Amino acid sequence: MGEPTVEGRQRVSEVMTKLVVTTPPEARLEEAARLLREHHISGLPVVSPPHHVIGLLSEQDIVRAVHRATGVASARGLLDLLLESAPSRGESMLKVCRRQLKNARVSDAMSARVVTVDEDAPMSEAARLLQEHGVKRLPVVDGHGNLVGILSRTDVHQAVSGATRPRRGALHPGPQARGKSVSGPFQDL
Repeated sequence: MGEPTVEGRQRVSEVMTKLVVTTPPEARLEEAARLLREHHISGLPVVSPPHHVIGLLSEQDIVRAVHRATGVASARGLLDLLLESAPSRGESMLKVCRRQLKNARVSDAMSARVVTVDEDAPMSEAARLLQEHGVKRLPVVDGHGNLVGILSRTDVHQAVSGATRPRRGALHPGPQARGKSVSGPFQDL
């Protein structure tokens, strides 16, 4: 990749995180939630073979999906979850929430509106996209639209400020979700 360039000329590929946790659209929400927790991240790209980005799934997306099915997400819903002992239908709100996580698919909750950035784009373009679209992370794609990394707001901030952080290796297959590869590991996203 050569020598680092000055701030305005630095390319996304020089800053992006190459280790990316992903999920296929057919994975269950529970599997995706476990990946988020296990890797200490708040969102992950949804990919179809061969790593084509088709969506993003965030913690917020999972909460919204559970909320739609159960009402838990509002303060009232959370209080109901914590305090309710005998809800209608004879099952606890917690059981209803867990069933939603077990039965719903990533494709049911993901955001299909995905803003990506090309690996060869300048960092200034990535910063503009993050701000313009109000997103926390940008999947980084190659010329064929396949995922090659991820760029977070923190990555952009550190690149602009000159701060450094340890980098980890390259994309590699991780745990399996319903016969599909879920790539890992991770960086704070």
